[in-house]
Amino acid sequence: MQSSDSKIERIIDGVLARMSNGTLRAGDRLRSIREEATVMNVSKNTVVEAYLRLVARGVLIARPGSGYYVSRTSARKKGPALPAILGARPVELLTEQLERRLPIRPGDGRLPPDWLESPEMRRPLSVMRMSADDTYNTAWGFLPLRERLCGTLAERGIQCQPGQVLTTYGGNHGMDLVIRCYIRPGDAVLVDDPGYYPLFWKLGGAGARIVGIRRHHDGPDLEDLSEKARLTGARLFFTQSLAHNPTGGSITQGTAYGVMKVAEEHDMLIVEDDPFADILPYTAPRLAALDQLNRVIYIGSFSKTLPGSVRIGYIAAAPELAQELNEMKVISIISTSAQNERLVHSLIEGAHYLKYLRRLHDRIHEATAQTVHGLENVGFSVPRPLSGGFYVWIPLTPTMQERDLVTEAAQEGIFIAPSVAFSTSDSPALGMRVNIAHGSDPRFLEWLARIAH
Repeated sequence: MQSSDSKIERIIDGVLARMSNGTLRAGDRLRSIREEATVMNVSKNTVVEAYLRLVARGVLIARPGSGYYVSRTSARKKGPALPAILGARPVELLTEQLERRLPIRPGDGRLPPDWLESPEMRRPLSVMRMSADDTYNTAWGFLPLRERLCGTLAERGIQCQPGQVLTTYGGNHGMDLVIRCYIRPGDAVLVDDPGYYPLFWKLGGAGARIVGIRRHHDGPDLEDLSEKARLTGARLFFTQSLAHNPTGGSITQGTAYGVMKVAEEHDMLIVEDDPFADILPYTAPRLAALDQLNRVIYIGSFSKTLPGSVRIGYIAAAPELAQELNEMKVISIISTSAQNERLVHSLIEGAHYLKYLRRLHDRIHEATAQTVHGLENVGFSVPRPLSGGFYVWIPLTPTMQERDLVTEAAQEGIFIAPSVAFSTSDSPALGMRVNIAHGSDPRFLEWLARIAH
């Protein structure tokens, strides 16, 4: 069930979107409180609160006995038109995730900030932030946290010792360290396609030759992987086995076994990114569990489940690889945050994190069901089984494939993430990643239904 604050923000976002796309102009009267409550299926008190917040921001003015009107100064406060600054290039999409200029956000990569707060976490976070010291961390990271992570990994079927685990500033930093250590200009590197576009930038910046491996809902295409490993001589394959970004699929046990056979045959290292592990089953198929960190470098993270200011990730690898990666960590940033790592360790040990994850898991499950129902109601198919992560994937209809959807959506205040951003190919199979926290928004679904025909 939506919180009252979420309902208020939905009304605020709707007003701002109508102003952005020109439906509402300076001086226009808004719908009455009763009308807005009926349209948005909320109470009149919720509408009053939303309108008053917009008055406080200078967006609306209240005229007693008449209603609420768009302020005539609002138009002068607008920046550049959104379609002029938002396109389908990955850098623009990632920038929009940080700047949050568009109010309707099915293209987001993260959950809404208010989802990452709960009664179980709010007070422990504030108390520990106030009490934590600012001493330098050890090179490898806070030892009690690394010891606890070894226990967590053992539950996932991955056996390791603290000397095989180093902490990072999130999963992206873990990828950076692997790239710095093991990739030189001109090296062929295999990646999921569609796949994680920030990784593509990192590899491009290192001068790597990026080779896409077709990604199906149940994992990498084994024939494509084997053929391209043979032809390119690649020694690294970056993949996300579970709750895949962007397709939302997860690898099956048989496909995971096939990937490891290809890696052994062609003497490849596999970098397995597992950012959603804490909300997924321990028993889900993981390459690192099959391989036991022989040729798999495993990257985990708390950055998807904790607030963005707590950026903690980790790498688990064979002892000699972990040593090399940790030396690169020291050379590049010296150490990670002792305060944040102590904080996360305390949350885990105090069971605050476990209680919070249970609530978050239920909320994700409910939102996924609502998003799938909404998408299928307007004529889009969603692949099964559902992974339990943040995303589902929908193919585009033929009438949608020739249009500049990113710009068209931005004109209506909608942020989307199309397949072109996630592919190494110039002509990918067209689809769209949908964040389950925003996928059931009626304004997004109405826009999808309208442009699909």
